[in-house]
Amino acid sequence: MSATFRTLPLIAAVSLATQSLTVGAQQLEEVIVTAQKRAESLQDVPISVSAIQGEKIQDAGIPNMAALADYVPNLHIADAPVNTNIYMRGVGSGNNQGFEQSVGMYIDGVYMGRGRQYRAAFLDVERVEVLRGPQGTLFGRNTVAGAVNITTASARAGDELEGQIMASAESFDGRVLEGFVGGGLTDTLGARLAVKYRETDGFADNTFLGTPEGSIEELSYRLSLNWQPTDDLNVNFKYSQSDYERIGSTTTGKVFLNAAERDQFVPNRSAFANTAYSIMDVFYPGYQEQTGREFEVFKDNGYGRSREDGIGIGINPDSSDNDLTNMVLNVDWQVGELTVTSVTGWSEYQYIDGADVDWLPLQFISRDDDQSFEQFSQEFRIASPGGEFFDYVAGVYFDQSELEFDRQVAIDTNFDGLFPEFLSIVTPGNPPPSVLPQNLLSALTGGAYDMNQVARNHNYQLDSDSFAAFAQGTFNFTDTLRLTVGLRYTEENKDVISTQFLSDQNSGLLNPGDNYFLHLIQANSFNAYAYDYRQDRSTDALTPSFNLQWNVGEDSMLYASFSQGFKSGGFTAADDGNPGDLTPTAFPCVPNPDFTVDLDACYDLSNPNEDFEFGDEEVDAFELGGKHTLLDGGMTLNWALFYTEYTDLQTAIFEGLGFVVKNAAGSEIYGLEVDALWQATDNLRLGANFAYLDASYSDFDDGPCTAIQLDANPNCSIEQGNPLSGEPTLYASDYSASFFFDYIRPVGDMELFVGGEVNYRDAFQSAGDNDPIDVIDSFTKANLRLGLRSGDWEIMAYGRNIFDEEVFMQSYDTPVLAGSHSRYMEESAVWGARLKYSF
Repeated sequence: MSATFRTLPLIAAVSLATQSLTVGAQQLEEVIVTAQKRAESLQDVPISVSAIQGEKIQDAGIPNMAALADYVPNLHIADAPVNTNIYMRGVGSGNNQGFEQSVGMYIDGVYMGRGRQYRAAFLDVERVEVLRGPQGTLFGRNTVAGAVNITTASARAGDELEGQIMASAESFDGRVLEGFVGGGLTDTLGARLAVKYRETDGFADNTFLGTPEGSIEELSYRLSLNWQPTDDLNVNFKYSQSDYERIGSTTTGKVFLNAAERDQFVPNRSAFANTAYSIMDVFYPGYQEQTGREFEVFKDNGYGRSREDGIGIGINPDSSDNDLTNMVLNVDWQVGELTVTSVTGWSEYQYIDGADVDWLPLQFISRDDDQSFEQFSQEFRIASPGGEFFDYVAGVYFDQSELEFDRQVAIDTNFDGLFPEFLSIVTPGNPPPSVLPQNLLSALTGGAYDMNQVARNHNYQLDSDSFAAFAQGTFNFTDTLRLTVGLRYTEENKDVISTQFLSDQNSGLLNPGDNYFLHLIQANSFNAYAYDYRQDRSTDALTPSFNLQWNVGEDSMLYASFSQGFKSGGFTAADDGNPGDLTPTAFPCVPNPDFTVDLDACYDLSNPNEDFEFGDEEVDAFELGGKHTLLDGGMTLNWALFYTEYTDLQTAIFEGLGFVVKNAAGSEIYGLEVDALWQATDNLRLGANFAYLDASYSDFDDGPCTAIQLDANPNCSIEQGNPLSGEPTLYASDYSASFFFDYIRPVGDMELFVGGEVNYRDAFQSAGDNDPIDVIDSFTKANLRLGLRSGDWEIMAYGRNIFDEEVFMQSYDTPVLAGSHSRYMEESAVWGARLKYSF
């Protein structure tokens, strides 16, 4: 930390020296943001902010927040088969649906705290502001790592009718149709309708099924209304709907141990792992070589050996069907010199996921999620007019949400008929499959328990409400020196019901089963039990912030800030884990004479273990920065140095069978961020940004164990843990950078334009146990576009990831198959053409 902060005088000196340079280049237009709940110039906001305009998002073909993260250093958003991982400066929430995000997203002022909401398509966006570092005072809820502030285009009363339509054709049979129409219906009422449709067959080849993988179809629309009955009252209403469907997923095995490697690294692997490995060896001996092929997958997606027969395990094939709805009513009322603002929000979504979570060409393990979420929020603010000795913003906030999901994890130990066929091949004399055990469970129990499929069924219901009061005031001591002080008080309450039952074919996979062997095997092999937990918790926090801002000359500003933030604790949504009366994988219950079991007589189903509840996360953040307008308005240069300490960091780590939730003791993060934009000539604009990040656990000696450590000692996580102190946090690249250019040249009555980006990200760890196998290598992605425009029309050709670099979002243990790892791929090279017409 000290070495980094000693560079501050040098950076400041260079910045101050360069402000005197003048070049006769065209000036940059002013960028307006609302990072402090006021419309202000980006260069006047003493926060590390990246602002991406809607036109840039449209021209670069950025479909959603996950793709936008490539353009913002120190921001990482990675879709995964089940969840979305959002990390800022090496801090995020991980894969547990009981978590709210550490990077809060706000769409038109309404808080979106669930990772699934980040998957909604960009539609008619005016700008996206990425605020780095804790934003606890004005944004509040769970913004301990930062905030994403999205502003969509609005209707405007009294405007003339205008519109736009765009049609694109892309690789992999991709098609995009997008447009809007809007204007004033009367002098006091305006309306705007925006629609977007996108579909693609998917960029990966499933060579097992012979189909493209990861096809997408989505439809989004937004209706906006604006009413301005007087000069003092402005009412905006927006209704948004997004339907998103994905078939298959671009997850594939990338590390698959051969027989010798298994015996070396995981000699104590479970009977389930050993059987799956052995069946793969016999029926798919070339699979290990297959894992080295780029943009290919080799898996059954839940269909087993025959797609024509439909799915053979679970409820849905590998797919995701999402419906998201947002509504916001924003009222601005001028009362004398004060502005009173009301923001009323309603957000809901429902999704149904099926996941072939063994990622193999085997009918083995499936996971099905059916989740719904509803949230109502209300904020009232009052703001002074600005420009006085004391400027202020104050308000109150309330929200209430309900989260519910049903999950089934099913296991097929018949392997769609491969198990008896396998036994026939490896048994001396090769007896026919029909006379051999038909499934692994029958083989393990000597025929006492003959079930092809078993499952665990989990229901989770979380009710949350939050109340906050906040105020931020700025003392303008002089024209060049100001101090901003903020304070927020928050109360949060959560109630949870988490229940689970086990089932098999006798009971029906959707009904509770009481067979002794069912419960014994689920406990011993998967640490899965029946339970009925009902808990509640309340918490409150007082989080201050301080910011000292100094205008050094007319075009340069320096600032120093300190802020605190917190993210409330909650209850894990993982479906595995032993009840509090039992040690992991133990099942001391005694069977009845008919081999049923009375669970209530054996252990307390209502007593969770200590990992069920996780605690609050807290942060202290220090930042020094500067914002400089150089070259007589032709360049901006912004930078920030930061140091952050997190206490009780909330983490969720996949350990091969399920997710473990822990509060890491702490983490220490520091780094540097630089953004530059230069209007080099009237025709050429250049931009670059850079980030250095050092993010590590400061005290985490009981971290989760790797698959190899757990094989050596099944109680590793309980007895000793995996010491991760000093190790990097998740998704924390040491370096990340982005460069872009836009060039325009008149050609007769037309205009030729060329643009592109190069986005670099250094290697990062993507698994919470810091297994070196799960490190994602550094990568560079380049995009390019070329087009002509004239008057109302425009035609453009473009490419994304033009060098076809294979990039991964996440790497993790392949479930059950100890020692093997799977990865989730990002998009390959995509080429396309777009026609746009405006009126």
